[in-house]
Amino acid sequence: MKITHLESSAEFIILKQTHSLVVLDFYSEDCPPCEKLAPIYEQMAKAFPEIMFIKAFRQGHRALAESLGVSGSPTVLFFKDGELLDYYLSGYIEEQDFKTILETISGKSGLSDLTADNKKIEQYDLCIIGNGPAGLAAAVYAARYKIDQLLIGDLPGGLMTSSHKICNFPSEIEISGTDLTQKMLNKVVALEVPQKFARVNLIKQIGEFYELTLSSGEMVRAKKILLATGTKHRHLNLPNDQALVGRGVSYCATCDAMFYANKIVAVIGGSDSANTAALYLAKVAKQVYQIYRNDSLRGEVAWIDQIKADDKITVLYSTKVTEIIGEKQVTGLKIDKPYNGLTDLSVDGIFVEVGSEPDQTLINQLSLEIDEGHYIKTQANQMTSRASVWAAGDITTGSDGFRQIITAGAEGAIAIASIFKQLQAKK
Repeated sequence: MKITHLESSAEFIILKQTHSLVVLDFYSEDCPPCEKLAPIYEQMAKAFPEIMFIKAFRQGHRALAESLGVSGSPTVLFFKDGELLDYYLSGYIEEQDFKTILETISGKSGLSDLTADNKKIEQYDLCIIGNGPAGLAAAVYAARYKIDQLLIGDLPGGLMTSSHKICNFPSEIEISGTDLTQKMLNKVVALEVPQKFARVNLIKQIGEFYELTLSSGEMVRAKKILLATGTKHRHLNLPNDQALVGRGVSYCATCDAMFYANKIVAVIGGSDSANTAALYLAKVAKQVYQIYRNDSLRGEVAWIDQIKADDKITVLYSTKVTEIIGEKQVTGLKIDKPYNGLTDLSVDGIFVEVGSEPDQTLINQLSLEIDEGHYIKTQANQMTSRASVWAAGDITTGSDGFRQIITAGAEGAIAIASIFKQLQAKK
């Protein structure tokens, strides 16, 4: 079924009354998880044609979003016979989670519809898995070396896209993460690098090739693999933090800040990502609490100086969040160290910036050697413990653990130089 782009709240009322099953996606501008969801949403609409799929631009339907308790982008709601169901998804939405809910409410499987014609398996000399700064830089270098390559990823730019301001990239005075991503992506497109916007679900070795199964159902093979999948947000691991994502808990300040105009918010964390999130939120929120477990903020001194000079930001040092308060919506949080004599803080939103960690799915499938933090151990040329597999970017132990956009790009370039030498040696 074709996706309907909502024109008005009145139209939504009619659609949910005239269709038994309705899925509604609230999306925003400058929203990396919204961009990641978009192709998945299209796939699901094709796989479940009996369901009405609707997209609503959140800034244009603010009243409708608020009436449905939506305070994060993207947020996907599910309706049956005109009634809102308990199922909902928000933030960085995974395809499998989405499909499981659709199968549950529709009583059918969309697997066969999502599976592409796999009779023809594409074959390459190199597959770059991940299209963040490491993968994009690697693709540029591979194109210049004329390597037969394929770039695979589900979110161009990766976590870089959630940075509202980047001030340490050599060619830019300052630039947003989304704009820097677009510049890098434009270069890749100009070099005519083959791309597939999908996630690699499975990888296994068959003879001299690695066979990859993609979330689109396609299968590809490659002689060499460069793993550049970056990291994912670390969670608080509190009882209800995931249940309240999109209902007061957010992992993306650039996506959701405007939900909290003139409201009180908390940022949890004390590194560069937390510091820049606090500064960004202070532009729109009435008050920002920054809660950090250590006794001083870390990261670039320039950001820390700005935080100290901002009257809207109050930093609570040596403090941990022990509980998020709220059932259907965040109303506050509990801390382990009293502030102004209280351990309960009333807040409207909570932005989680407590670091990131590697997604171990492909690492485990390839049985790669890792360190205690689950980062891939690499040699100076970015080779891993497995033959014909390289790794680059935030997912590795390289660059002395200094995980930056520029070091990720450098590791991608180094890996390609090594891969090119191996390919040439075997000719």
